[in-house]
Amino acid sequence: MSLVAYEYSSDEGSDGDESGEPNQDPVATTQKRTHPEESMEVDIENTPVKHLHLPAPKKTNDLNVEEDDDEFLHKKAIPDNIALEKPPAATNLTIKPKIRNGKVQITIPSMKEFNDIDDTKETKKIEKQMIGAALPKKSTSLLSLLPKPRTSMFDAPKPSGRYYDHLLRNEWNVLLESDDFAEVLNTELFQTSASTDELLHLAVGSLLTLVQYNFLGPRETHNEDGTHGDHGSKVVLTQLKFDGEELNVNVRRPECLLVCKKIFDHLIHSTDAPTELGVRIWYQRYLLIHQRCLDDLTHSLYERFNANVAVLESALVEADTTTKLEHYLEILLGYIQFKRITKSEQWLNKLESATGITVSVEGALGVRTKFQQNPLPQLTLRVQGTDGLGLPDSSETHGHVALPTILKLEDDVRLDKIKFVNDEENDDVQLPALIQNMVLGKLYLLYVSQPKEQLTLEELSPYITSLAYQRFGPWATRVAALFLNASMEATHKRTVDRSLRQIEELAQQLDLPAKETPTVAITDRLSLVFSSWLISSWQLQEKLADIMVSLGMVKGALDIYINVQSWENVIDCYTVLEMRHLAAEVIGQLIERNGPSVRLYCMLGDATDDVACYQKAWELSEEKSATAQRHWGNHYFVRKDYNAAIGHLRRSIEINCLQEPTLLRLGYAALQLERWEEAAYAYRLYTSFESHGFESWNNLAKAYIMLGEKTRAHKVLQEALKCNFSNWKVWENFLIVSVDTRNVEDALNAYEQLLALKERFYDRQVLDIVVRAIALDEKDADGQSCARLKKKAIKLLGHACAQQPNNGYLYALAAELEDTDQLKRCQKLQNAYRGYTQSNSQWAKAAQSCLTVVNLCVDLCECSLQAFQAAKSNKDQFVAHRSQLSSARLTGQACLRSATNEAWPECVEPLAALEELIGKLTTELKEAMAQ
Repeated sequence: MSLVAYEYSSDEGSDGDESGEPNQDPVATTQKRTHPEESMEVDIENTPVKHLHLPAPKKTNDLNVEEDDDEFLHKKAIPDNIALEKPPAATNLTIKPKIRNGKVQITIPSMKEFNDIDDTKETKKIEKQMIGAALPKKSTSLLSLLPKPRTSMFDAPKPSGRYYDHLLRNEWNVLLESDDFAEVLNTELFQTSASTDELLHLAVGSLLTLVQYNFLGPRETHNEDGTHGDHGSKVVLTQLKFDGEELNVNVRRPECLLVCKKIFDHLIHSTDAPTELGVRIWYQRYLLIHQRCLDDLTHSLYERFNANVAVLESALVEADTTTKLEHYLEILLGYIQFKRITKSEQWLNKLESATGITVSVEGALGVRTKFQQNPLPQLTLRVQGTDGLGLPDSSETHGHVALPTILKLEDDVRLDKIKFVNDEENDDVQLPALIQNMVLGKLYLLYVSQPKEQLTLEELSPYITSLAYQRFGPWATRVAALFLNASMEATHKRTVDRSLRQIEELAQQLDLPAKETPTVAITDRLSLVFSSWLISSWQLQEKLADIMVSLGMVKGALDIYINVQSWENVIDCYTVLEMRHLAAEVIGQLIERNGPSVRLYCMLGDATDDVACYQKAWELSEEKSATAQRHWGNHYFVRKDYNAAIGHLRRSIEINCLQEPTLLRLGYAALQLERWEEAAYAYRLYTSFESHGFESWNNLAKAYIMLGEKTRAHKVLQEALKCNFSNWKVWENFLIVSVDTRNVEDALNAYEQLLALKERFYDRQVLDIVVRAIALDEKDADGQSCARLKKKAIKLLGHACAQQPNNGYLYALAAELEDTDQLKRCQKLQNAYRGYTQSNSQWAKAAQSCLTVVNLCVDLCECSLQAFQAAKSNKDQFVAHRSQLSSARLTGQACLRSATNEAWPECVEPLAALEELIGKLTTELKEAMAQ
């Protein structure tokens, strides 16, 4: 038994605006509009952008009815405050738009009627005015982020409120500087004059601001310190705790998260809230973002998320397939984030059933290195069923977004990616944006649910390759794929260099130097961000430092760890540098400068090995911190003081049960002290969260066995075998428990597997119990006759005899079960005698072995005599049975001579019986020869 140790969504933002010159990179900033209610749309093909002044539609018009699927509309809104030259074909510009059924029908004149703009200066001026001020494409606009009514699913009128237009124009600072924001933030029970729609818009703006500053960027580096700092007051941080877990110290703008929390807590329980579907979608997104901002998983947030999913699933019943795809993806990624693997697999199956899309890997011949001559089977990705959904190409929805690219490997031996023999396999299949997110979801499910072994990582490679080489797609999806690829490549000497460079490039994407324009606007980064896997800024920094440590750059990594306040890693670095005392000094200075906190005292305790620090952290939290108790318990655990560790680890679990490593340590410590009830509690709780680890099931079975609950242990070991079907240790445990619980058929299956997994496996006691139960026709645990398993047992013994031909006992057991063909039984007894005598040439020198062989010879002679007497009248069988009778006689004579010379008292009676039988065999043979 061993301890298991595991290391430890979609909204659409804007796709931004394209430049009038197709060769230039898109740029976006934020700019206010003078007339927010006026907008215009033009179609974008292969020509420069022109601007048509159109009257704004009335507020009563339905803004969403022109497209049922607001995922992938391909038009851009253009601000109306841009001064343009009067085009030559002015008559065509005076045409008023047609109004039909409340829709604005825009007629686009031919581009031939316009002259090219030759004035470069004027062109640049127009482009600059468009940056940030124009609404993003409707396919990824913030309008699609807002809730739609549950009835008449996508035919909602334009939401009302003071903040709606600011939200659409990405003017989120206006929302954060409003009186309503301050009132919600600073009061416990806010009594604001804002409507429920306005509160929802305020929460959405706050959440998107938080996502920008912590997960997406771009964020200016000159006015942010990267930590809570002045904008993270203790009051705010205290209200954001869940189950004693504090917000990560690197979270920027935590007040935005608190406003989201208060508003959604109000809206979820409000009777006059906006459409339930929209609120539920954004509430789920808030919960997942809040969890990402915490240092550890929390059970309270998971319970809220799980309850919200139940409501959201019923609300999505009438939704179209594309909408289901997006929001099912968000739910799937949410369960993956909470590491609920069983739930994740269920939602992946629901997603595939609802959309008809299957994602799988297949084998194809290819080479990995530049000098490889013989192609070998390699894995490649297959995505089927995308045509039926009618999703637009990613080039249409994200063609203008400048995605981060996978860097060149620059290795002398290995290719950048696998080169397949079939040229068609080398072409990267371009997937629609939502399908890319679906591939990403399955990728992270496999990564989280499976052990980090080389074979598992090989299975992930085709998923990553497919995503990394997409020409267009969501920005957040590409970052997540490259981050995981870099994390995996960091473990190999030929790819670790690219891994380091890749993480550095991704980290630079988030921080924007002062007075520089971002290459990818926030509206483009928000596209499908909630159905992708968000990577926080501190995750990137810590991964960069981890890779630097693996390359020996400890001092450089130390600076990064200190910057992101990853004190566990700081302590490790100082230990490597043989300056561990400096870690305590740095943490102590931080406590003096910023004041004490639970986390800092815990880190100080880790650095100084002073238990008093954990006591201070526990008192500082008013005895509510799971973190303090966890560190306290770990302190004793690493010193193998399991008795002291169990109390603190158990207290930590009682506060926040969603701590898988802590549960494993609690269970292991209980096993070492033989506190079986405690061990069963820990492993039972762990397996309810993480059911894919066979070690935890195996340890739980051991606890049940020691408690005398062998029936429960038998069922638990079946779950362990589902997780790892090829581990012989689990099969051996299952074999023993099956025998103890009278599950004879399971015992036979387990023994068969052990013969295949473990060379020359042999358990005499188990075989003896199983064969006796079958031979005596006993009842098994289900009350069924064991005799029905006779053929299966004979087959099993045949496999065992083939592996160990000199094991006489196996042949003897096989002969005991052979009751239909007497000749076969005689032959097996003959083989048993040969096995006993050949494996032990001194068998007659020991009384016990001599008695065994003599009794075997008696059985052989009796069986041969009976078989001959029954078959001597049958001419077809006479010769074979006479030959067997002669062989038995010779065997008996040899045994009689060897055993008589030793004269063991125990063998007197068997030898007399054997001598008598030999005489009978001799008489029968003489009569047979006379015929």
